[in-house]
Amino acid sequence: MKATRIDSTLKALLVLAVVCAFAVGSPAFAQTGVEYPNTVPGGAEGPMPGPPTAGGDLVAPAPSGSGTMRTYESPAGDEGAPSTTHATHHHTVRHHSSEDTSTIEPAQGHLTLLEDSYAYERPAKSSKKVQPVEAGKFVNVIGTSRYYAQVKLKSSEIAYVPLSALQLVTPTDKSFLLTADASVLSEPNHAAKKLAEVHQGKNVHVVGIALNYMKIRMKDGLEGYIPITALQ
Repeated sequence: MKATRIDSTLKALLVLAVVCAFAVGSPAFAQTGVEYPNTVPGGAEGPMPGPPTAGGDLVAPAPSGSGTMRTYESPAGDEGAPSTTHATHHHTVRHHSSEDTSTIEPAQGHLTLLEDSYAYERPAKSSKKVQPVEAGKFVNVIGTSRYYAQVKLKSSEIAYVPLSALQLVTPTDKSFLLTADASVLSEPNHAAKKLAEVHQGKNVHVVGIALNYMKIRMKDGLEGYIPITALQ
């Protein structure tokens, strides 16, 4: 009886040894042949582990947002997020003085006011108003700048009235012989733009008188002003 039990035990041990040897040598249990599931152990959803290292350890993937690669879901408020640079354009604003600083040319004449205005202390509307001047009245002009007439008031005070408020040109229709070369100007003052030139010995058609300038009309229809001293 004892011998039978010993034989049975030995057979069981031999079977167990064979099974263990078979399990160890089977390729199904080799580590290099393991297929990695898409879920982490325990059934929880998550990223799949990385491939094993040379030492056989599994490498866990880096957590989202770490490392050199970053995903910017909302650049605004993320200090590391790339930002768009907006170019700033600087506009230069030039401020022009309202005062007429051009040279005063001597002149002599009585001009009619076309509209109500003011006589100013200086050739600028921002200066002190000396007195009002009324449409239909005359002012005694003693000089002109580019935009203002220098006038002598009844009080003998010198003031300035805008040329735009005056009837500067008196119409006429005459022919004159030029006694000197002259520039044809856009306005009846020396600071105006030069439009053309006329020459001594030629006849010019005068269509207006503006103090010490004559308004002429050329053969091509161009109109401008020349000094009265260039005419006979």
